[in-house]
Amino acid sequence: MSANLRKFVNPKFVKTIDLALMGRLFQRYDDDRAKALLGLLQGDDAEARAALGDLLMGAEDRYPDALRADLHRIAELGTATGLEMILEEAGRRDIDLFPELKVADRDSANVQHDPKHIALRTFLEHHAVFEAAADQLVLHSVDRFASFMGPEGNVTADPTDEKCEALRAGIAGLFLEVYQGDYCRIGSYLDAGEIDFVVTHGSVVSTLPVIEGEEERIISLRSVTQSILRYDEVAGTLRMGRFKMALRQKVADLFADIVLERPDFFQAANAQDLYTLRPVERMGAAFAFRHAWEPAIERVTILGATATLVGAGGGKGFPSRSMTSADPLGNALKHLLDAPVRFDAGWRLSELRFRVFFRGEKKRRPQVTVTLRPERVLQYRSAEHERRILDLLDRNGLTNERDDLPTLAAAE
Repeated sequence: MSANLRKFVNPKFVKTIDLALMGRLFQRYDDDRAKALLGLLQGDDAEARAALGDLLMGAEDRYPDALRADLHRIAELGTATGLEMILEEAGRRDIDLFPELKVADRDSANVQHDPKHIALRTFLEHHAVFEAAADQLVLHSVDRFASFMGPEGNVTADPTDEKCEALRAGIAGLFLEVYQGDYCRIGSYLDAGEIDFVVTHGSVVSTLPVIEGEEERIISLRSVTQSILRYDEVAGTLRMGRFKMALRQKVADLFADIVLERPDFFQAANAQDLYTLRPVERMGAAFAFRHAWEPAIERVTILGATATLVGAGGGKGFPSRSMTSADPLGNALKHLLDAPVRFDAGWRLSELRFRVFFRGEKKRRPQVTVTLRPERVLQYRSAEHERRILDLLDRNGLTNERDDLPTLAAAE
């Protein structure tokens, strides 16, 4: 059983869950095991919980397929963070979620306030809220993005229902080509000048040997995963997370054609050349992040750097050696340059890892670790501070300006 499902369907859950809710969940499945358990859930409480525990606490391959898929999704939101997402989404939709539960505790806390119980009930009674909250959880969890820059900024997007459906159909066709099935669902969300798209789709099929009675058989599973698209209208950039590399350009072209109505918007040869470490190479160990304009940032510490020797021994344009320096105290660049690394003699800085410390009232202040690999990879995990991180890179010269790109292409 997967880790998140094991935490969700633990003995405490079996002992405390509302059996009526579980009955409504099992009504969704046309499966003999589900129907048999549904009958028990309507009888004696102790017998019903024993039967429920026997199914849920056993091997996951004994679950009806649809139940397995639903429980995985409910488990993702059955946490404190998931509860926060559910409540925020209900608030956005002006839905008073389960008002009968909003009473003061008397003798003890109400078990129905448990995030697991709230997630299950939301799944059954407010499915649209559940889906949107699940999408928001994905938006907060993706930490690695591939980016595309259009030839100009201030290009608006109008994600109408018709455009979202056309984009869904187009992306579904791409997944079908790479053997991931054609199931695809898209949710779109506006967020402070950006438009986010969460794409829920099938993954590659895997097989699993299971035991039925005294016989072994093989079952096929296609798990569900989520990818995201994030478009910045002012910058004219599209960032995507969890899309396979082979699909990224095609997805970007679909987005440009359908949503922006600009088919060639992301087709320039250097459309993905967004990030650079040239300012760090020029200054060497003297480089330090400037952030005086941002009161929320306390300090930025460079934790690690990797330099790559290009050309010598490895053929033109191919790395032949690399050296990595790591120092939690912030002296990674100095240690790297103490070694025989010279950025004017064939060496290039190929990765920079740094940590941004934010001011806060709590004893443990917020911090975000960022990894930058020119020209395409930016990795971090913080939806809350994303804007500040991107602004930090831009103001320190670590993003390529559009006017630089033709010059860079000619130099290459």
